[in-house]
Amino acid sequence: MNISQLQRVQQAMPGPERQLPTPQFDDRDDAPSFTKTLANAIDSVDGAQKLADQNIEAFVAGETEDLHEVMISMNQAKLHFQLMTEVRNRSLETYQELMRMQV
Repeated sequence: MNISQLQRVQQAMPGPERQLPTPQFDDRDDAPSFTKTLANAIDSVDGAQKLADQNIEAFVAGETEDLHEVMISMNQAKLHFQLMTEVRNRSLETYQELMRMQV
């Protein structure tokens, strides 16, 4: 929706409701934010990769014989990383699209 469409919608609204609502920002420390959510997701990916590394080292050292668990943790780490990469790519595409918009 572009600005002219928003202005038409605003003009079509009757009376005191004519003003579009303004966003309310919550600056409390306990409020979830994009930065905190992104940091938690990155920490999750890092944790999955560290767990996979530990499982590989334990298998190579002979501490564990369960190859299935090692492979599962490696695939989980790979999927976590692929998801993070795809989220990054989509975020960059969205940012670039916003930068190309004319205001």
